[in-house]
Amino acid sequence: MPAFNAALYLQEAIESLLVQTFVDFELWIIDDGSTDETQRIAKSYKDTRIKIITNLVNQGRVKTINKLVKDIQSPYFTITDADDVSHPQHLEKQIEILKQDQTLMMCGTSFWVVDEQGYTVRKLKLLTDLTELRAKALQQSQFLGPTTVMRQEVLSAFPDFYRAYLREEFADADLATLILDKYPATNIVEPLYYYRILRSSLSRRNVTPQNLNLHLLVGFLSQQRRTNDQDCLQRNATEEADRFMHEIEDPYNLDPSFLFRHQAFFHLYWGLNDLAFENGRLAISKSPFRAKNWASFLYIIFRIGLFYLNRSVNKVHYRQLMTTHEGRS
Repeated sequence: MPAFNAALYLQEAIESLLVQTFVDFELWIIDDGSTDETQRIAKSYKDTRIKIITNLVNQGRVKTINKLVKDIQSPYFTITDADDVSHPQHLEKQIEILKQDQTLMMCGTSFWVVDEQGYTVRKLKLLTDLTELRAKALQQSQFLGPTTVMRQEVLSAFPDFYRAYLREEFADADLATLILDKYPATNIVEPLYYYRILRSSLSRRNVTPQNLNLHLLVGFLSQQRRTNDQDCLQRNATEEADRFMHEIEDPYNLDPSFLFRHQAFFHLYWGLNDLAFENGRLAISKSPFRAKNWASFLYIIFRIGLFYLNRSVNKVHYRQLMTTHEGRS
């Protein structure tokens, strides 16, 4: 569990793991150069399963994990986030699936998206069938990285565990697709993880055409591997990936309102409604005579209205789901 200035939610994340029904594990908490109370909170737990690792300066998630995964000796492992919450049966159910089918190299799970206060935004049910997973992965990653439990064998199969080219926010998706292309993998249809959306997250604060479309690069690299056994990053031909990403920027250069419109739908999807509204408004201010901007803005207002109407009658906190049928199915 890499943690950088994660004091606000760290206690919830840690305690959701300490109450797992699967108990035979170690929890490595990596304080990645935090300047808040992250280290104090981590050290306050006396559970012998917890190991604290400290980076004196912030190194980032990719560099930190790449250095530490080499020390993993357990047959299974997962890399979780310091602001998310695991369902009590998260580890037990996924490890059981891996034990039942020795061909599987990775098992993920469906998940709930929750806001900063822990209230549900949406439930995302992920595919389980291998053929469907591989087909859909060319358009969009089919695994949420922090939910995945992997076998130790993947560490020797992929020397560069996380590939830095994909940046912090998409290194998980790239790794999951690499595994999926080479080995059988699956998801559990039950939502056993609560993925917290923070407006302070880099991938949502610094939204660029490239950040918005990195999932397309993951699919592009996957298609290369399926066709030629290796992708351009594995061949050290990063210029191919650069060219792919530059071509993605062309529509944004032609239409100055496109980036704001795309951002608006991005934020709307993750429940950041004020940012969705603001970006929809900015799209209109950039190109006031483009009908698509007005149509998009009206749709966004409609969706935001539905969201708050639903919240007014069905405001559900993740803690409620942990003890109900809906939290397990």
